[in-house]
Amino acid sequence: KGLAELTGTIKMPPRWALGYHQCRFSYATDKRVREIADTFRIKKIPCDVIWMDIDYMEGFRIFTFNKKNFSDPLKLNTYLHKKGFHDVYMIDPGVKVDKDYSVYQSGTSQNVWVKKANGEEYHGKVWPGDCAFPDFTSPTARKWWAGLYKDFLAKGVDGVWNDMNEPAINDSELPEAERTGTMPYDNRHKGGGGLPAGPHLLYHNAFGRLMVEASQAGIMEANPDKRPFLLTRANLLGGQRYAATWTGDNEASWKHLKLSIPMSITLGLSGQPFNGPDIGGFLGNTDGDLWANWLGFGIFFPFTRGHACAGTNNKEPWAYGPAVEKSSRIAIERRYRLLPYIYTLFRDASLSGLPVMRPVFFADPQDLSLRQEEEAFMLGKDVLVIPAFAEHPSLPSGIWETLSLVDGDKADKYQATLKIRGGSIVPLGRIVQNTNDNSFDPLSLIVCLDKDGKASGNLYLDAGDGWSFQKGDYSLLTFEAERKGQTVRLELTGKEGQRTVDKEIKKINVTLLLNGKAYTASGTLGRNIDINL
Repeated sequence: KGLAELTGTIKMPPRWALGYHQCRFSYATDKRVREIADTFRIKKIPCDVIWMDIDYMEGFRIFTFNKKNFSDPLKLNTYLHKKGFHDVYMIDPGVKVDKDYSVYQSGTSQNVWVKKANGEEYHGKVWPGDCAFPDFTSPTARKWWAGLYKDFLAKGVDGVWNDMNEPAINDSELPEAERTGTMPYDNRHKGGGGLPAGPHLLYHNAFGRLMVEASQAGIMEANPDKRPFLLTRANLLGGQRYAATWTGDNEASWKHLKLSIPMSITLGLSGQPFNGPDIGGFLGNTDGDLWANWLGFGIFFPFTRGHACAGTNNKEPWAYGPAVEKSSRIAIERRYRLLPYIYTLFRDASLSGLPVMRPVFFADPQDLSLRQEEEAFMLGKDVLVIPAFAEHPSLPSGIWETLSLVDGDKADKYQATLKIRGGSIVPLGRIVQNTNDNSFDPLSLIVCLDKDGKASGNLYLDAGDGWSFQKGDYSLLTFEAERKGQTVRLELTGKEGQRTVDKEIKKINVTLLLNGKAYTASGTLGRNIDINL
């Protein structure tokens, strides 16, 4: 929280960004994109977002669309929207050196490119071949870059993916001893607006952070009434104000499966709560066992996206046969049931900076045995996630009841075990295919009493997009439960905000978990609900 006071917090993301995302490098045609979207809906596997990697572009030129394979992006994106999907498109920093290319033309006319030490325009090889790079230390360059997004987003693009922004350069033609994978450290940045001129060595770690600041500004200018979604591969302290971060090009291996947990925990502790890995592994082929194990706990990362590299096998939830498809559906449905709780955690993170995904020692900071645990993790303060692969994890003491979210999740060998903390009330939604649907019909509340027979919890609701919540159009509900004899009474004890939720929450189902048993009751919002033991 102290770090957040210094470096800022995330903006409240759109609700659709917290659903499941599906990506590949690349879905090569708009026809294939439609097939992927249709298959999710036909198979009733929840999904909110389909991603477009670099092959949608014309010759890898950013802010363009391939005339043959993505000839009508507005039509494609409209199709996705009608199916309940949002879309995210890749934009890299490298601009192809091509005198007939409008982006290169305009950038050259405004003198925005990074220069070599001798003052000449620097060119580095990336996907399109020789590329020039915007000098994001310059306010002029950032304003120019922001201005490129308006026409691009007008094609129905919902979110943006800034990749390769370390910046990554293909310098394999250099002698091995001279290769760095990035631009030369003596390249020059002009600075401005309070930033000093200096070499790339000074600004290397800030390049991606400055890029996403400019990208977010452009997205906000183009769509001021929508919450931006922007993902970056490179970021810096404070960069959480502009973009979510993913952990980069991992491998389809058990080593990287296990590594993804401490990586994401550490990103959260570093002030960037909206993060996650490529589930299933990006590089190399993924078998069904690895995929299902990874998805079984990866679905509880703050950012949840399946991704695959070109040349690798298909890595969609149905790609490994009926058994793994069933396990994948169970895992993703668990995510969607937890979305009301997760959305509430993101609201908390936007205010306090506390991570969404937390190390288990947050549950008991005085228990030093928890400090090195990197298999199990916390989702907020009330839910404990224990991956199926975990062997003898160090877990916090106290009352923790096992939580089942979907029929079959306890019996499925790939699913992470979920436990709810004594003293908590966790809100759940129903299973929906995407976040456009009403999750709260009905609302479920899971109650786990502490040693004193009490519990409490919150639920945050707003429109799911836009900024009306900043003017009071939200509802923060506080629920409390207390045991008296053989009855546990649930009450709505607090309501903050001006949003009316009666139309969204028509019925409440309550489940009390006590000593391994489940007791149920139902009622309506605003009325006390008694659970008889």
